[in-house]
Amino acid sequence: MNFMQTLSIKSLFQFICLSLAAIILSACSSEPQPLLKVGFNQWVGYQPLVLARELKFYNQKQIKLAELPSTTDTLQLLHAGELDAAALTLDETLLAIEQGTPLSVILIFDISDGADALIAQTNIKTLQELKGKRIGVESTATGNIMFYSILKQAKLDEKDIHIVYLTADEHVSAYKNNIVDAVITFEPSRTNLLNQGGNELFTSRMIPNLIVDVLAVRTDQLQKQHANIQLLVDGYYKARHHMKTNAKDAMQRMALGLGITPTELQDSFKGLKLPSLTETQALFAGNPSLFEKNAHTVSKTLQKMGSIDTTLNLTTLQNSAFLDSLQP
Repeated sequence: MNFMQTLSIKSLFQFICLSLAAIILSACSSEPQPLLKVGFNQWVGYQPLVLARELKFYNQKQIKLAELPSTTDTLQLLHAGELDAAALTLDETLLAIEQGTPLSVILIFDISDGADALIAQTNIKTLQELKGKRIGVESTATGNIMFYSILKQAKLDEKDIHIVYLTADEHVSAYKNNIVDAVITFEPSRTNLLNQGGNELFTSRMIPNLIVDVLAVRTDQLQKQHANIQLLVDGYYKARHHMKTNAKDAMQRMALGLGITPTELQDSFKGLKLPSLTETQALFAGNPSLFEKNAHTVSKTLQKMGSIDTTLNLTTLQNSAFLDSLQP
């Protein structure tokens, strides 16, 4: 072997060693990718997120979906910073903002059109018969909006009703065990109770556009977790597409974790309006947008009910950047 060959081999060896060292140092110095933690409950309108996870649209090292027993738990963890984002109703989002959790709405899951309801025991046939009865309700803004809307419709006062505060996971058992005479609930519990012979006396269809479900992200995470949030939104709309193109498979996958049949789940969705990407972009368009106008209406309703004390600044509530990057 001549001198030039020896030099060539030595140079190649040095190059390989330096390359390996650079890779090792890069791996050691790089910060771990953040994990986007998203909270939600068993509301049917949130189930496309679960479907996206089941279809492997989400990298588990980037997105963690945390299914929680109630919205109360979700709000507490979101406020504490244990969650980065959550599936909430619009009124719950506004309540969280008023209590000091900075949130931005980036997506609309659904508009309740009958999926939230008051289900009464079989012997109660009218709203007026609720006088003196026990009504179960979750201590959330949505529960309050339904409750006060029911009182208005029935021409009853709060003192006419015995309120029993329940978390969402207690609705069915409280009804079954006659702890309450009626319960303000939502899908899939609504279908479960109707199958037991419950009487549906009031639904969100009677208060159109007041109960809207959204994806709310902690505002301080919008830039820090931009890539993961975009992945979350992308996966959601891929799952929605799967619901259209392979409805049978989608319903089977989503119903499995809800304890209802695929047919019952399909019926549950009939009480919801699920806006498409184009429709959501339209709701976010304009200044103010239709969504912002609706948010102001909900905010005023919460003020009248005493749920919030001040007029909220909603100028940064809406963030359409993640939707605008998608193709309709």
